[in-house]
Amino acid sequence: MVHTLNGIQNRFGGAARRRPADPEFYELLARLRRIQDSGAIGMRVHRVGRDEATMLTLRRKVESSTETDVLMVRQMLGLDPQGGEIRVVYGSVAADAKELAMLTRSILDILVDLSSFITVPEAHVQERRVAPTADPEVGPGGPIPPLVRILSSREKPGDALVAVPYRDHWYWIDDRDLPSKGLFSFLMFIFTLVETGDKVAPPIVTIPG
Repeated sequence: MVHTLNGIQNRFGGAARRRPADPEFYELLARLRRIQDSGAIGMRVHRVGRDEATMLTLRRKVESSTETDVLMVRQMLGLDPQGGEIRVVYGSVAADAKELAMLTRSILDILVDLSSFITVPEAHVQERRVAPTADPEVGPGGPIPPLVRILSSREKPGDALVAVPYRDHWYWIDDRDLPSKGLFSFLMFIFTLVETGDKVAPPIVTIPG
C-alpha cells in the first residue's frame, strides 16, 4: 500500500510503469517488522487546534538486536539518530531529518499491482492479450514470495476460495493458500473502509389490507 518511504521505492507491477523495488526496500521492511514485533514502535496523533499530525515513535531502551535495527532504519530513512518523535507526512521528500515522507497507493494502484501476480496463460501472452506474469524479486533472504497467488486453468477448480471465469480460463485462489486468502479478505475489508456512497435503502413490500 506504499509507493515510497523517504524516497525508497516499493515495487510496482503495473505493465505501463512496472519497476522493481529499490535494493534497500526489502531490508527496510524486514527491520521494521522485527521492530514492530518487539513492541518498540508506536504511533500517536498530535492535535494543534484544528490540525492533526501523525507522530511515529521508536523506543530507545530496547534489546541490543532491536537497537541495531532501529539505528539502521534511521540511517536508511535519513532520520535523526538521536531524534524522539518523527512526523509522518504525505509526500515524496522529507523536509528535514525529523520527518518521514510517505507516498501511499490508491485502491486502483493496489489492484493494478496485485494483478501482476496473476498466473496468466502463456497463450494469452503470446497473443498480446495480457502482460506476462511478473518475475519474483529477490530480497536479502532470497526470492520474495508474491503477495497473492491467483492461478489460472482451463478447467473449473475444485477447491477454490473464489473463482472467476474469463475468456476460456478460470482464475482462482486456492482455498488451502492461507496467505492469499488472508490478503484477499484484507482487501475486501479495505473496500468497506473506502466506500463513501450513501447506503441504498432496502425495498419495502406493501401488503394491502
